[in-house]
Amino acid sequence: MKDDALEKGDSDSRNDILKGQVEKALNEMSPESRVVIKELIHESHHSASSFSGPIPPPELLKGYNEVVKDGAERILQMAEKQSNHRIQLENHAVREELKQSRLGQIFGFTLGLIGMLLASALAFYGHETIAGIFGTTTIIGLVTVFVIGKKSQQNELSEKNK
Repeated sequence: MKDDALEKGDSDSRNDILKGQVEKALNEMSPESRVVIKELIHESHHSASSFSGPIPPPELLKGYNEVVKDGAERILQMAEKQSNHRIQLENHAVREELKQSRLGQIFGFTLGLIGMLLASALAFYGHETIAGIFGTTTIIGLVTVFVIGKKSQQNELSEKNK
């Protein structure tokens, strides 16, 4: 009857029956054997393994080969492809950042040059006050953008180095 309950019953009743059977078997053993068995059960219940990174340890790779033909090789190829893909993305991102930086410098230089030429032209035609304001704001604007750009670069570098 207990075996029928084990096969057909819900999980709580099955667990209760199994616990009773285990307790009965433990009570029939010597005290030393009971201690050893309880320690083994406790260790097996609380043991776990883990790994970090794209490639599992060799023991697991061997297990993958037993389950799937060339499973370990496929996992290694997948990790290599992912690594290559990430390297390509990083290279592309660096190239684009350099391109944007160069364009920003070219546009900044061009705008600064135009601003200073306009200020010079205004001064030449007798509008010294306006020329001074225009030239001063142009220089202050360019210096501000330069300083803010440098600080943001330093912040990005410090974030990457963490």
